[in-house]
Amino acid sequence: MGQPDGAQRPARAAVRTGSARPPCARLSSGVVAVHAEISPARVVVDPGGRAQTQITVTNDGTVVDSFSLEVLGSAAAWCACEPATLSLFPAQSGTALLVATPPAGSELAPGPTPFAVRITSSEEPEASIVEEGVIDLGGVGVVHAELSPRTSRARGKRAGRHQIAVDNRGNTPVTVRLTGLDDEDAVHVVCDPPELEVAPGSAAFAKVRVRAEHRFWRGPAVTRRFHVLAQPPDAEPTRMDAALLHEAAVPGWLPKALALLATAVVLLSVLWLTVLRPAVQNAATSAGTAAAEQALNKALGTTNAAGSGSGAAGSGSSGGAGQASASATPTASASPTAAPSTPTPTKPVPVLPAPVPFASELTTSNGSVSATSKQQLTVTDLVLQNPAGDSGILTLSDDGVTLLTTQLSDFRDYDLHFITPITVQPNDSLTMSVQCQDKGGTTCSAQALITGVTHTIAF
Repeated sequence: MGQPDGAQRPARAAVRTGSARPPCARLSSGVVAVHAEISPARVVVDPGGRAQTQITVTNDGTVVDSFSLEVLGSAAAWCACEPATLSLFPAQSGTALLVATPPAGSELAPGPTPFAVRITSSEEPEASIVEEGVIDLGGVGVVHAELSPRTSRARGKRAGRHQIAVDNRGNTPVTVRLTGLDDEDAVHVVCDPPELEVAPGSAAFAKVRVRAEHRFWRGPAVTRRFHVLAQPPDAEPTRMDAALLHEAAVPGWLPKALALLATAVVLLSVLWLTVLRPAVQNAATSAGTAAAEQALNKALGTTNAAGSGSGAAGSGSSGGAGQASASATPTASASPTAAPSTPTPTKPVPVLPAPVPFASELTTSNGSVSATSKQQLTVTDLVLQNPAGDSGILTLSDDGVTLLTTQLSDFRDYDLHFITPITVQPNDSLTMSVQCQDKGGTTCSAQALITGVTHTIAF
């Protein structure tokens, strides 16, 4: 205390910079003198845990003083001194606890973390001492595992599929072993991969395939329960329960579908035998009769023409004979029965030809088919095609009357069969038009295939 201020300041500066400090920090400035010690100076703690060490502060000065304790360094966020202030008489010592509570998680890396405690006198705030120590952070792997979905579905001997997500919420890498188990030995559980290396603060994934040991052919679905264990080292395993909904190899709808198919086959057979086949036979018979009549009429016309010519020749010859007979025997030429009779030609009855099947393809460049003045078109089938998947509107019209409008994006192949056919009258046209909405100026590739029969209604 008897020393001047200029002699005290270098000593304070030496303490603040920490040069040539003894094992326990000391400060002496005459009136204010203090030393401190941390015991033990090295502690071990895991993230999420708690550790403490003791700080001893001794007032070696000549006045009553109050000393504040402050933690320095990166550990200051999770370390505290309890109490934070010590009031000491001269030659009195006091203790405080340095409590370390590092947070759980992956933010703090394992290993040594240095810290320091600064002791500041209230009598001389500019004078302070610093005591140092080390906290060894342990490596902890905090594993959280989840299996999804909880229930999968499989038919027969097929496998259900799940996925496991393993999160490491600790600060050190963890190797987790995955094991699938079934208490009833009804399913076989395979984890791929069987081990996961999970880095701190990250997640890893594995696939789980579950297959039933035995299949069954018919009946309701059976629930097969199993579980998967996620086993980290030196820790309790995490159990994840799940189930496989095992279905019969033959689905329940298949017998009903087969019965409906058999019924449809029977109905189609009856329809063919009772309706369609007689109609086809009648149409074939009518076509054959019409062709025979046409051939007969042509033959009759040819015969009548030949008979008429022979009659004319006979008339000339009998005229000559008549003259000769008249010159020889005038009575014979006067007889009315002596003149030959000329047969009257019969006009053939016109018969229209049988309907002729036709097929025509309408495109965007050639989108019309027309009936002549003596024809009538009957359209029974229509196939719309959009192979390029264009977008737009396709319209089918008969002589300006719209018959069908559809979106190109609704189909690639659209097959239509008409019970009542579309009839195109003479001199009318069946036209397909396309309003293409494709970009880039390209032309739509939509087209229509029409089939039916052509009827000749006049010669």
